[in-house]
Amino acid sequence: MSSFLRVATAVARKDLRTELRSREMLPALGQFVVLALLIAFFGFDVETGGLEIAPGVLWLTVTFAGLVAFGRAFAAERDQASLEPLLLTPASRSAIFAGKALAAALLLVACEAVLVPALGVFFNTPVFSLELTAALVLATIGMAGLGCLFAALAAQTRARDLLLPVLALPLWIPFVVVGGRAVQVALGGGRDLNGALALLLDFDILFVVVASLAAKFVLDD
Repeated sequence: MSSFLRVATAVARKDLRTELRSREMLPALGQFVVLALLIAFFGFDVETGGLEIAPGVLWLTVTFAGLVAFGRAFAAERDQASLEPLLLTPASRSAIFAGKALAAALLLVACEAVLVPALGVFFNTPVFSLELTAALVLATIGMAGLGCLFAALAAQTRARDLLLPVLALPLWIPFVVVGGRAVQVALGGGRDLNGALALLLDFDILFVVVASLAAKFVLDD
């Protein structure tokens, strides 16, 4: 277990350091968040229905930002042929996958750190709560596991930009539906928050375990 964590941490640190040096992903995600909120702000009546619209805008933005963040998790290394030397090391395939998924998830969390305050400003909603943060983090974990698994699979094909949404979006539906419900409750629209968070945690355990087991075979290909 200690070697697994050590490898995963090293891979995640490498990916994050590369991103901080190149600044390829974070500025693009920040721009996307701002543009998505501007379109929603001018496209909907936020004066009377801001509280009802905000959860949908939040999850729509997170979903498409996740496709961008997770899609680059393996594509860049496939293009530069830098993944093969990493796979030749004695490190576990699951640990390598976990590290790359962790780095991609942290990039999406950074995007969400910009998205949530901006959502509160544009839609005049109280967004600073532990419940909303917990819902976002739990959904991001599961989405990262599935997203990076399908990104590794799609990176081996020519149509990777088209294949990733086709594979990932149907299996992200549970996170969007339950996460949307949890955000509605966190913003004051219901009471069953613990049930929604528990269901998100169940989804995380299921999909992260399945993705970690499947990653060994996907990366070997």
